[in-house]
Amino acid sequence: MPKHKKEPSKTLKSGGEPHKVYKKDGKVIVDHTNKKGGKWDKINLTKMAGTKSVKQGVKEVKKWHKENPHKKDKKSK
Repeated sequence: MPKHKKEPSKTLKSGGEPHKVYKKDGKVIVDHTNKKGGKWDKINLTKMAGTKSVKQGVKEVKKWHKENPHKKDKKSK
């Protein structure tokens, strides 16, 4: 019987915040590690983007933040 290797989690910084991408129960999850709670704290990338591996999940996180950059408010003096 072949043993399945457990995919290691990957931590990356994208959009100015740290993200942890990991696989749990066959689902690829991205967790925003420095936020507490919130609607988008943990996102199921298997459901949202169709990813099947941690490597694909990292790629999707980077792609999303590239297409949707955070806009910082600049106060005029």
